[in-house]
Order: sequence, then structure tokens, then C-alpha cells
Amino acid sequence: MFYNQPLSIRFGTELLKQINHQDGIEPFWDSLDIAVAWVRASGLSYLSESFARFLGHGGRLSFVVGIDLQNTTKEGLQALLDLEVHGVSETYVYHNEAGSVFHPKLYLFRNEEEARLIVGSNNLTAAGLYANVEAGLQLDTALTDDVVTDAMNALESWRDTSTKLAFRLDSAFLQALFEEGYVRDEAATRPPRRRPRGEENATKLFGSRVFTPPPRPVSTPTVTAATSTPAPTASPTHAASAGTTVLMRLRKARGTQTQIPFRVAETFFKDITSVESVQSGIVHGLNPAQAHGNRNTIKLEIPELRDHTDTFARFEKARSGVVYEVHDVGTPKGDQIKASLEEGIATGVTQTSISDVARATWWRYI
Repeated sequence: MFYNQPLSIRFGTELLKQINHQDGIEPFWDSLDIAVAWVRASGLSYLSESFARFLGHGGRLSFVVGIDLQNTTKEGLQALLDLEVHGVSETYVYHNEAGSVFHPKLYLFRNEEEARLIVGSNNLTAAGLYANVEAGLQLDTALTDDVVTDAMNALESWRDTSTKLAFRLDSAFLQALFEEGYVRDEAATRPPRRRPRGEENATKLFGSRVFTPPPRPVSTPTVTAATSTPAPTASPTHAASAGTTVLMRLRKARGTQTQIPFRVAETFFKDITSVESVQSGIVHGLNPAQAHGNRNTIKLEIPELRDHTDTFARFEKARSGVVYEVHDVGTPKGDQIKASLEEGIATGVTQTSISDVARATWWRYI
């Protein structure tokens, strides 16, 4: 599977699917090894509760994190350290004083027989998990596959403390990293500037489009009778968080018109009166349609549909409102959105307007 963020997936959403318990079913995987260049509390705020539940059900976690370019924060490392009270979790910090940057992004799931290896560009930051343009490739294979062995060997080499390039993280070492300036507070750490200071008003050669991460999950920890340590509780906001972006297969009518099904209209498009085309910048109104006196769909005029044979769309809640882009089947973006929707049909996360998939409108929140 190829990951194309943010067009057709949100890597954070896909990661949570692999470790969350649903309907009493335990996760498919026994362990997860992660190696990334940077970690921040902004990213762990989406993952920590699910990681803690994964550990509580017997799962194992291992992290190798870089601290180069001061993009890893004290709070991000503390969030990893806090996981250790919930089960078998360990974190190693890798740094080379000679200047070579630790830059891998590797996620390895394992059970007794199988492995899922994801290699890409996603760091454990909010932007890396949800908003940045990122790419990754997933390989599902046997645990005995040579490529899995190679990945495990690489992870082991990065955790090798005998080289003094890696150290096991604990509270004392985290404090030393902070005092010596290797990591900073998250509030004082900002992403690297893309343009030199003083050139903010220079001519902009490229377009501008903001991709917004979903709202962070909010839950109230409960205290169990056996311990005074707050126990992680399931957060109902993970599903809602995914609702900031919806992928759709649209059914065309009257040349340039489509209808948004009731279930999408009453959730994603609730209280939305217009959408703006990313491609043309034109704003189009949403027109409620009724059947037997009850609202059942939204009619939407999309001029870009005119020459399409099978349209795939992406709607996103941006700061300015809902923006959309549409692509025909057979185009790179259209085929990527189609692949994500079809994968969702196979796994049950893509919904359809009617049972006949061939004739239905499809939608999937990412």
C-alpha cells in the first residue's frame, strides 16, 4: 500500500487503526517498533492514549528518536517516557556529534508470524501525522522475510548504546538533554523557517493551501481502584477527528450536478452553506433537496464534472470554510483517491449510499 498524505490518507488515522481496540477485539499486532527523526507532544497528543491501551493489553513498544536541528521537544520525549508506566515500552535517543542527522521514519508491526513494515517520511508530530505532504510504502509479509530481518537489524543498530550514539531515555537523561540545549520546550520550538528573515514580503512564486490537522482527542482520565495512576480511557473523539476531511466518489447528474447523501449532509456538511473549489477558486452554494417533505440530500453544482467519466473528490474543512478538489478516474490524483476508497470498502470504513456499489456514492473520512 502506498501512503499519499494528505490527499488520500492521514497517516495518524491509519496508525491508530493498527493499535486501537475495537468492540472488544484486541489489536492484530503484538509489538510496534518506531524510528523517527523528530517527536513532539503535538503528535503524541493524538496517540498517547491508544499507545497506553495497547501496552495495557500486553503489546510492546520501542522508539528510537533523533534530536537533530532542535525539532524534537522536551515534552515530546516526556510523553514517550510516560508510556513506560503502562507496560513494556522503551525509548532511545540517537545523536551523532559529528553532524550526521538521524533521519529515518520506520514503523514495524509484528506478531508471531507476520509483519507490517511502513517506511516513509512521517515523523511523530502533528504536521507529520496529519497535515504535511508525506509519502510512505507499506509492506505486509512473513516475519521471516529478509526485509523484516534487515529492518529489525537496523533498529537494533540504532539502539546500540555501546556506540555512545544512542542512549536509553530516562528522566535524568531527559533533564540533561534539556539543560545542555539538545532539546527545548515545545512552546519555544517552531518549525524551520522556509524563507530568510526579512523576506516575508518578497514575491511569492507558489500557491498557498493550508492543511489543518484534526482536533486533538479530549478525554477525562479515570482512576482505577487498584492504583492511583489515571488509567487511559477510550476517547470518542478519534472518529470525530477524522471528520475534517472526506473522500468521495461522486455520481454525476445533468452534466455538472451531484448530490451529497443525507448521512454525509447531516454530519460533515452540517451547517455548511457553500464550498470553494481549490482548482478554480469559485464558491458554490449547497442546496438542500427534499423528498416527501423531508430533507434527504444536498445538491451541488460542480462545473469541473462536465467532462468526467467517474469523479473522485476530496472535501476538507479549512480555516476559511470547506474547500474541495475533484479529479476524474485515470488521473494520478483521481486514481489515488479511488484506491483509498476501495481499500476502505474492503476494510469496512468506506460507506456507500446504496447497496449497489457500482451505482453508489462512496465516502470515507480520513
